[in-house]
Amino acid sequence: TYVAANLAYVMAQAGVNTLLVDGNMREPAMDRVIAPSDTPPGLADCLRDDALPLSAAVTRVNPNLSVIYAGKAEDGAFDRLGSSVFRSLTSHWLRDFDLTIVDTPAANHYADARRIAAMLRYALIVTCRNRTFVKDVRTLVDELRADGALPVGTFQNEY
Repeated sequence: TYVAANLAYVMAQAGVNTLLVDGNMREPAMDRVIAPSDTPPGLADCLRDDALPLSAAVTRVNPNLSVIYAGKAEDGAFDRLGSSVFRSLTSHWLRDFDLTIVDTPAANHYADARRIAAMLRYALIVTCRNRTFVKDVRTLVDELRADGALPVGTFQNEY
């Protein structure tokens, strides 16, 4: 979450029209990093109600940074990450923004990261220093490629 938020912020500061999505509906945290001024609908709400306009979920933080928070996923909205609704959402994101960054739960705990990467077609792998094993990263790279996603790099985080 920290890496995704900082990468999004830096890219927005550089003038890139950036969308940051909290795709971690199991343990959302983006609202603690970038606090919303109100409680907008989030990704889970969009997945649950395909009639909800995407614009209702997008919070403009500054001229080049927008955020979609996770929303309330108590009914298992994360199970809809492979749906046509999610595919439609990602199409809008990729069309309307220069850069889309989606924060996901850890790939070694849930398949959500792989599902999201497959829809977006790219993935940046964030590892934890002294906790992530190289063989696990290699396995994840192979799995992402098999899912049709291109791993574009890795970033080693201290936490």
